[in-house]
Amino acid sequence: MKAYSLILGWCILCGRLAAQELLPIGLWSQPQALSPAMVGLIDGKARLSLTHQFRPPTGFTNFSTTWMGIEAPFQLGELPAGVGGLLLSDAAGGWRTIKAVLSFAYEAPLGSRARYDHLRGGLYAGFVNRSIQSTDLYFEDQFDGITFSRPTTETFDRTTLWHADMGLGVLYYRTQKVPGNVELVPFAGFSVARLNRPSIGILVQDAARLSLLWSIHGGARLFTRAPLQLVGSVLLNRSNQSSWIGGSLLAEFVIYEGGYWHTRPLGSVIAGGTLRARDQYALTAGFTLQKGLSFGLSYSLLTRRATTPTAFGGLQLMMHYQIGYSYRERGTVYPFPIF
Repeated sequence: MKAYSLILGWCILCGRLAAQELLPIGLWSQPQALSPAMVGLIDGKARLSLTHQFRPPTGFTNFSTTWMGIEAPFQLGELPAGVGGLLLSDAAGGWRTIKAVLSFAYEAPLGSRARYDHLRGGLYAGFVNRSIQSTDLYFEDQFDGITFSRPTTETFDRTTLWHADMGLGVLYYRTQKVPGNVELVPFAGFSVARLNRPSIGILVQDAARLSLLWSIHGGARLFTRAPLQLVGSVLLNRSNQSSWIGGSLLAEFVIYEGGYWHTRPLGSVIAGGTLRARDQYALTAGFTLQKGLSFGLSYSLLTRRATTPTAFGGLQLMMHYQIGYSYRERGTVYPFPIF
């Protein structure tokens, strides 16, 4: 069999093992994928997000993943809230995954003294479709004890499944107090995905229930007296007995109107890196324009070469566009990474 048989074998195992959760290389390019509590934290009336990742993990089969998100803030009573949707499409040979969810977030009242401290909760609900495209699979002729079958006699009774997906998240973050001062502004949160623990199973008789996916994320943005800002983040995922940890460190040089520091920002230049432990690391570069348009590119290299012919881990394109961007008097207040 060719390399597609390896993809098929992986699909069969998915009936018994917890399925892989897809996350972009630039972890914060799709904040809804990290936690529903992140939805609506923008400076405009709405934001459109597009992330496309192309990666060739083998010499024969290309993997590509696309995330598309839309979100908008609104007021629920006297407190800010947010709503958004996220669509994921992943193709790996004959294995396809489509995921669509709606997210809602609401900020908890902490009192007038907690002006720069924010606590936010969120939840999401949606569906996932996993399928095998038999036309994308190829099998060698098979020996039936007497002769070889021509063509192959492989048949598939169940090649697609649907299941619901629900989760929740909590987020704490601080905002900048005075532009021009040195401030370390932190954020931290956790989320739980697959709360309904859906049953999956393709090409197998028994279907296993997926385990809960726990996620802990956090970091901080360092504001300096210069136009330079540094932002670091970490992420820990755990499902069943498997753990995954990663992080990023980005530097952002802000360009201000008229050349006067800490006034109205015209844009910024971003550079840094991302690391996934025992998996890959990536170099990231990007820019923002008027804080309404952001564009980034990540180039990743694999740290494990045992199963791949090259160290190339893939490319990722990231773009954000904020509709109705409004400059705040205190400048950039959110501490989260842009990518």
